[in-house]
Formats: sequence, structure tokens, C-alpha cells
Amino acid sequence: MPSGSTPGTLARVAVTTGTLLKRGLHRRCPVCGAKKLFHHWVEMKDDCPQCGLHFQRVPGQWLGSWFINICLAQVLVLGIVMGGSLATFPHPQILPLAVSGGLALLVFPIWFFPYSRTLWLAIDLAMRPLEFDEGVDPGWELDADRQALHGRRD
Repeated sequence: MPSGSTPGTLARVAVTTGTLLKRGLHRRCPVCGAKKLFHHWVEMKDDCPQCGLHFQRVPGQWLGSWFINICLAQVLVLGIVMGGSLATFPHPQILPLAVSGGLALLVFPIWFFPYSRTLWLAIDLAMRPLEFDEGVDPGWELDADRQALHGRRD
């Protein structure tokens, strides 16, 4: 039986970096896996409804999510233009490539916005584990906290 659990209950266990990222890619809270973190597609709640994680952990928290979103949009547009050019070589169709690239540049960042937010939150938590004063329910513990409590080093 996992330490800290009693018969008939399931203990909350540490969250690995892989789990954090997987939850982030599924638009879930990286700490507890809760859903419904957004009021609307581009309006994120302030705190997780389940574990209480305050999503904006520091000022400028979301710069990383914007960076991820913009970089992936650029990679997508580059793929469309390069792939379309190679597919129609030696006479590439410039107007269709420009229109499809421009459309992707407008649509993708809006579609990917909530994913970039939760993914960046997961990356941030992997780089900077939770502190005790962040207001998260103490039952949700991250790997570094669990290892420190049990005196293990991996």
C-alpha cells in the first residue's frame, strides 16, 4: 500500500514530468489533472477548481505560452509553404501557398491558445516545482516534495 494511504483510499502520488506534460497537452491542470480550466476558449480561470493552483504563478507567466504558440505557428506555415512548393515543383502555385499559409498563421494560434497555456504551465512546474506558500492543497504533492519527505534522491 502506498505510504500515507489508509485502507479503502487511494493516495495521491507524485507527478512526473511526463505526466505534467501529458496533462498540459490535454488542457488539464498539470498538478491534479482537472478539466474545465477555461471560461471560454481564450479565457483561462485564475485557479484550478480542484487543487487550487493559481495559474499565473509569477508576473509575465504567459510569455512562454505565447512563445510556444508563435513558434509552432511559424513551423506550421513553413511546412505548408515548403511542402506545397516541393509538391508543385518546378512550378509552385504562389497564391494558394500564400493564402493557405496566411490562413494557418491566423487560425492556428487561436486554436492552439488553450493548449499552449496548459503546456507552458506544465513546463513551468517541471522547471520550478510548487512551493508550499502557493496555496495548492497539500494533498497534491510533486516529485521533489515527495522525495524530500522520504529522503530519496533519484
